[in-house]
Amino acid sequence: MEGQLMVLLGHRADPVPQTIGDRLVRDETLQVLTADAANDLLLLEATLRRESAEALDRIDDAQRRITTIRSATKPDVDELERAVDEHTESVRELENARALAEDLREFVIGLDPPSGPLRAAVDGWRLSPDVPAQVVVFDNETTFLTLDPRRATATSLGVSALNGVEEWGWAWRRDGDDDDLSSALQPDRCGQWVLGYLLATEEIYAVLRGVRVPTRIWLLGRNFARDTAHAVLDELAPRMAHPNSLIAAARKVHAASLWRTREPTVPLTESMFWDVGVPADEGDLR
Repeated sequence: MEGQLMVLLGHRADPVPQTIGDRLVRDETLQVLTADAANDLLLLEATLRRESAEALDRIDDAQRRITTIRSATKPDVDELERAVDEHTESVRELENARALAEDLREFVIGLDPPSGPLRAAVDGWRLSPDVPAQVVVFDNETTFLTLDPRRATATSLGVSALNGVEEWGWAWRRDGDDDDLSSALQPDRCGQWVLGYLLATEEIYAVLRGVRVPTRIWLLGRNFARDTAHAVLDELAPRMAHPNSLIAAARKVHAASLWRTREPTVPLTESMFWDVGVPADEGDLR
């Protein structure tokens, strides 16, 4: 509309912020704009997350070079200057990518879409990526298996491994863990978490087996019979591609656990009051 990108939602037409619109129109790394605003916006958000991850890699590389050069007996001043410049430039690129990604998220959240992929994205972005309080975290697989050997099975190489069924998706998402560079521009395939069930211990768990990251395990729930666990996980599976889907799954498993262990509610009756000495003919039962 007069050179301004608009997002149409029903009878509404919301202008896209100029910084986001400029990136959508001019960025050669994105596909040509389509009539599917949701796809274009989510693709840009994924691109910005990828750029942030790449900038972090460059920052780490430049910092290592700076440390190495400075520790040399005769530091190469020119090489040190180049490393410092690269570090500074990468920090700037990281800040710009993160800021634009945050602006994009705030814009989409402000649209308050009623349904569809943008609604799923909004719901996911509103979740904190912090570890939920009820989740037990293990920083490595060895500790998880050692604490309860029933969780382990021996592989063909004689190495212990998780003895779990992991048929509920290999791409669960969590902000901060979604930016594997091998995912490229696939916003719906960039998660690195797996959901699984351990029959021997009746536990539901999540495991991170990402590229260049140490394995982490989240214990999401205990005392889940096989059929109950499968019912919960089958219901969760369609949400895997949503942002912070791992967090949503952890909450769902916890809620299911509370529901199963909650004492049944007994309806109040007049006889219950009489038992504690309140006269039956007293009009105001308290």
